[in-house]
Amino acid sequence: MRLSEAIKHLAVGAVDAESPVELLPAEVVSVSPVEIKLKESSKLIIPADAIIIPKRMQSGGDDALEPGDRVMTAALTGGQSFFVLDKV
Repeated sequence: MRLSEAIKHLAVGAVDAESPVELLPAEVVSVSPVEIKLKESSKLIIPADAIIIPKRMQSGGDDALEPGDRVMTAALTGGQSFFVLDKV
């Protein structure tokens, strides 16, 4: 498959996806390393390597995360990465 065909295939797949991003509430379990627990599944803990955190919310930032903080996350397609949007 040529590169242009591969790019086209990926683009069509992204457009056809019903929900490329899903918003999910979560709670910060720990900050070193950062782990969050999704509200939908109280047993599922998301590890630090699957979490993307804005610089302002990282340790030492103006709005650093603390255990117990409630946050809104965006689960990227496939649920392999979670982006912390903000505290709620």
